[in-house]
Amino acid sequence: MLNSSAWRPFPRYRAEPEVEVEDPNEDVSPSEHDLIVRYAIIGIFVILLTGALYLTRVIALPITAGIIFGLVLGPAVDGLVRRNVPQLLAAALVVLLFLGVIVAAITVLAVPVASLSDQGPAMMSAMKSKLAGLFVMMDEAKAAIGTLMGKTGAELSVSQGNPLLDLAMSSSAIAGGLLIFVATVYFWLATRRHLKARALRLCLGRGARKSAGVFFQEIESRVARYFGLVTLINLGMGILTMGIAGLAGLPYPIFWGALAFVLNYLAFIGPIIVTIMLFAGALVEAPLILTAVWPAAAYFVIHLIEGNAVTPVFVGSRLTVSPFLVFIGFIFWLWLWGPVGAVLSTPILLVAMVAQEEFSRYRAAQAEEQAEAKPA
Repeated sequence: MLNSSAWRPFPRYRAEPEVEVEDPNEDVSPSEHDLIVRYAIIGIFVILLTGALYLTRVIALPITAGIIFGLVLGPAVDGLVRRNVPQLLAAALVVLLFLGVIVAAITVLAVPVASLSDQGPAMMSAMKSKLAGLFVMMDEAKAAIGTLMGKTGAELSVSQGNPLLDLAMSSSAIAGGLLIFVATVYFWLATRRHLKARALRLCLGRGARKSAGVFFQEIESRVARYFGLVTLINLGMGILTMGIAGLAGLPYPIFWGALAFVLNYLAFIGPIIVTIMLFAGALVEAPLILTAVWPAAAYFVIHLIEGNAVTPVFVGSRLTVSPFLVFIGFIFWLWLWGPVGAVLSTPILLVAMVAQEEFSRYRAAQAEEQAEAKPA
């Protein structure tokens, strides 16, 4: 009689190991019960925090953005303080310089933006005339979707409300948000040392204070380093895009460079917007569609090189962040706070990662101290 180990229908594969089946009548241990309760409490806290951030986004968004930019501008204030400049004056000078750069950029780009906004109808008419076949296909697909969903074309329209009232309300909300943002940046830069000292006093024990101090230092260094490197990369993308616009004969190449520089902060979506706008702008003067495609195609190829070769080398080697976590954070904050939240998603992720790392180091240090304190 053959051995059971030799008689197998598929001898190339090993037999699957037997899995132990837990006794369903066995009670849950106290440690497992505490872990389940802990994770349940954390889940409830995350849900409540998400709801609170969504409901208070008018205030929470500018405050969070102000703190992030305060972390970025903190080293500049420290440099002025080391040169015997008072803390409040140093913070005011840095904020005024920051606002001056923004105002100067708006002043330089005011004429190109106004001129290109006047060409908006021409861009739309060019796209409608040269891409008529594509728009017909899109209309047919929209009608088919409406038929499947049992909706008519009128029901698919979303034009509701008074546009002037919506514009006025959004403008006042943006003005209030900008005021909160600037005030948050200034007060954070002016009082960050006092806030850090008070936070360290709340930590009981030398190990907790040391971990909290390292936490604050790591947050400032990583966020400032991230924004510095990303800004240099985006500046290079803006210069290359300005060159592409100049070679393509597009009006105001500086506008296209500035557009690529700003929207490159908006991961995933920003480069797509720039590509579409370059294609639409080239359609106005291009006699053929293929002639209008190459500026957008050249920009998109440069973006692919930047996103897959340049940024991982300069940013990924110093700031180790999982691309999956970056994508999930981008989607979450884009849904919660819109485009500004998408820009802030990676810095917020860096802060969370530093907090997790320092908390793990603190717990490991506490465990070592307890193990050394136990009698042999």
